[in-house]
Amino acid sequence: MKAITYIPSTDAGKGVWLANFSTKLPLYAASLGLSATEVATVQDDNAFFQYVIGMTEVYKQTMSNLVSFKNQLKHAVGTQHLGMLPALPALSAPPVSVPEGIFDRVSKLAARIKNSLAYSNNIGADLGIVTPSGSSIDISALQPELKLRLDVGRPRIKWTKGITDALDLYADRNDGAGFVLIGRLVKNEYIDVTSIGAGKIYDEWKYKAIYVIADEQVGLFSQVASIDVKKM
Repeated sequence: MKAITYIPSTDAGKGVWLANFSTKLPLYAASLGLSATEVATVQDDNAFFQYVIGMTEVYKQTMSNLVSFKNQLKHAVGTQHLGMLPALPALSAPPVSVPEGIFDRVSKLAARIKNSLAYSNNIGADLGIVTPSGSSIDISALQPELKLRLDVGRPRIKWTKGITDALDLYADRNDGAGFVLIGRLVKNEYIDVTSIGAGKIYDEWKYKAIYVIADEQVGLFSQVASIDVKKM
């Protein structure tokens, strides 16, 4: 199936796009000849997709907490103490389940809308189903994907540069400072040569990043990526 360029490529971007489409669709349904069932289907698709995206993020953070707990459990580090086992999340009840193919369905519906006699470019822009003129890339949906591995014991971070000019890379080295900007990098890889904290033998370091175009941050922050490091 040919890619629909007005739909963002990332899951986060898709969530924002679908929320707008679902919210705005009832405003134009009658004039476009859409049934109440068609509108309700889009709204059910949106509700379930948003729930699953949120659940994914909750469990990603839970897994990160468990991995950190596990690493501290393996080796004592100075005077640090584990505390309680990380709590498992309590999620709200899910909305009505929907079948696979959410964005296949919505793409077909968008094509029908564009063929309606009542359709206009203003409606298309409001629904988000108009591809930007001269460009098939949604800058607001750009999101780096960080790939980590150890290189002679040091974290090596790589990413795809694509159309961007640079990348702002942040590191949380578990020293209480949180995420700190490493720098604005124009190449597509970086080796972190920072020494592990005093008194530590093992640790878990985390990284996140965001793209830069024309000296401005654009798009979305990457998912947080972590890696286990040890004193060399």
